[in-house]
Amino acid sequence: MANQIESYQGITVTPVTDGVQIPVPLTPAGVGIAEVRVSVPGTYPNVVEVKATVGLRGDAGTGSVLFRIFRDGHEIYYARLGIEASFEKYYIPTLQAIDVNPPQGSHGYTLSIESLTPGLAVTVIGPITMSALVINAI
Repeated sequence: MANQIESYQGITVTPVTDGVQIPVPLTPAGVGIAEVRVSVPGTYPNVVEVKATVGLRGDAGTGSVLFRIFRDGHEIYYARLGIEASFEKYYIPTLQAIDVNPPQGSHGYTLSIESLTPGLAVTVIGPITMSALVINAI
């Protein structure tokens, strides 16, 4: 048997560099930059594959930022990225998270970002894309 796609949603907040200018706040004040919503059926096993790509500009300093992915306001994933604004100014990381057997129903997945380093200045400039794919492993 093959896996079956149950639900999918993708969003492009901006498809280009410099499409937005979102300053990255110092932790614990993260900022949400994208959200998608998918429906999970009551059959198991299910996984939700969440992918996101975010364009960043390091404006000043050296340190790191933290990406978080939330399901309905509850953190399910986080990843840290080092930034060296004086060495490399532009970054475009892609994140992938797998949410195994989430509860049945409609769920919102939100991507946020925050700075972990005082004095680090980073701006989300785009592109920003995010998608969620619900897969039923039959």
